[in-house]
Amino acid sequence: METDQLSRRAVMGGLASLVCAGAGPARAVAAESPGEIRIAFVGDSLSDGMWGGVTRLAAREACLGGRVKLGRFAENGTGLTRPAKFDWVSESKAVVAKFKPTLSVVSIGLNDRQSIVDASRARFDLGTPAWRTRYTELCQAMARNLRAGEAGVVWIGLPVLRDAAAQDDAAEKNAIFAEAVKGLGDPKVRFVAPWRLGSAGPDAFQPYGPDLRGAQVQLRAADGIHFTTAGYDVVSAYLLAAVAGVLKEQGHAIGTPCRMQQAHR
Repeated sequence: METDQLSRRAVMGGLASLVCAGAGPARAVAAESPGEIRIAFVGDSLSDGMWGGVTRLAAREACLGGRVKLGRFAENGTGLTRPAKFDWVSESKAVVAKFKPTLSVVSIGLNDRQSIVDASRARFDLGTPAWRTRYTELCQAMARNLRAGEAGVVWIGLPVLRDAAAQDDAAEKNAIFAEAVKGLGDPKVRFVAPWRLGSAGPDAFQPYGPDLRGAQVQLRAADGIHFTTAGYDVVSAYLLAAVAGVLKEQGHAIGTPCRMQQAHR
């Protein structure tokens, strides 16, 4: 399947049930409404970029009304390895208490290429079995907290990175994320493989590719890590397909895309 075909299909499937109501930093959260779908974005700068992408994509589907609210809780420069700086295990509880998400989207790990120093000042050196074990525990603790009640969790892996050493680290973390989610044994917590430009062969960093309209544009930012606005839109379209599938399994109806509704009038 070509990338632009995948993106368009993801938009049609994902946006079938999603629309942003009151998009903007969700630091102050309105009261929950009956039947409302609330999606929290947590993690680092990649998660924040995907929040922006989903916000833009959902806003184009005005006929869907205001059923879905998007919560912007990601914090740039944060991770799981230095809770003294920012403690995502504790913060995930606060997100659930404040926002009461139907589903949380997690993207984290960019800033975790370092030793773990936990709250007790215990140190776990990067690259050791003890580090991997502790990092897995932290991932699972964060997921459990976000999973409170009937909420679901979609944990998306890190995309391919330009720097070889950074990419090796990202690939290792994706394996840990998948292992951590599997170890929970909870069907409402899902690991989603990262978006990739091509569907066949080894994944490789490429700065340019088709946007949602099929035009060749710059998708990756100059730092070799993040995405451009167009790139985040493509990644978010991919993510929305997974989110819509999980929401459907939670019993939330999947509607018909606006364009198709209008065509049948």
